[in-house]
Amino acid sequence: MASAGLGLSAVFGPATFCAVTGGSRGLGRSIAVLLAERLGEGSRLVLTGRSLQGLQDTKRQVEEKCPNQLEVKLVTGDMGDSTAYPALFYDIFADTGPGAFQNALIIHNAASLGDMGKKAAEHSDPEILNKYYATNLTSVIALTAKFMEVFSGSNVRRTVVNISSAVAVEPLAYQSLYCSGKAARNMFFKVMAEEEPDVRVLSYSPGPMATDMLQAVRSCGDKKVEDRFNAMESQGLILSPDASAKHMCTLLEEDKFKSGAFLDVFGRFSL
Repeated sequence: MASAGLGLSAVFGPATFCAVTGGSRGLGRSIAVLLAERLGEGSRLVLTGRSLQGLQDTKRQVEEKCPNQLEVKLVTGDMGDSTAYPALFYDIFADTGPGAFQNALIIHNAASLGDMGKKAAEHSDPEILNKYYATNLTSVIALTAKFMEVFSGSNVRRTVVNISSAVAVEPLAYQSLYCSGKAARNMFFKVMAEEEPDVRVLSYSPGPMATDMLQAVRSCGDKKVEDRFNAMESQGLILSPDASAKHMCTLLEEDKFKSGAFLDVFGRFSL
């Protein structure tokens, strides 16, 4: 358990509601396990994802870290199906009546890459585009709105974290959907921070990590992309999900960032 000197009582503390999307593997799993060591008595950790097996594995690891004091709830669903949002959001926020929690934290980690076989000018199917942006943008906006509705009282400290990427500001070939989705999310949360001064908002770029997603990007067939990540690997800049999750938790614990900021794990930019 980290010390109170890091500001735990202000961010994680007792009676904290925390939801992590995309919690079945990779960075989402690492975040969940690290939070298990920090969330205080009476807290609830809600993990969402498409793979129930993956979520159950994460829950097992969480409970090994924090077997007694933390309630862990699993919610499966497809964020690409907007008709399922009402039921999905109900499950995420069930039994969160007034006064149940002192702190509320949501971490938007879930994301998908989209079709990496197409250049930007080749994405011509509106149905595929709508499905992609529903998963990666619309669901995030709608879920944030529900979070704000559920935790509308001034007596609850609210924090919203958007897991972003350097490609929100640095174009990457064959990643036009992923880049544009991350860029749109960043600006949405910058506007939200302006409009909601009582809410702490952070967009965090976790850096390239040794995950299935990075392997898919590196295998896209574009030599410049492959060379870029090979160079980063040779410089030791491919992180473990645990290392990046730890840095994010430190940012939240120190609580020094400007609300709405876009921060990078390597400190390459602060926007």
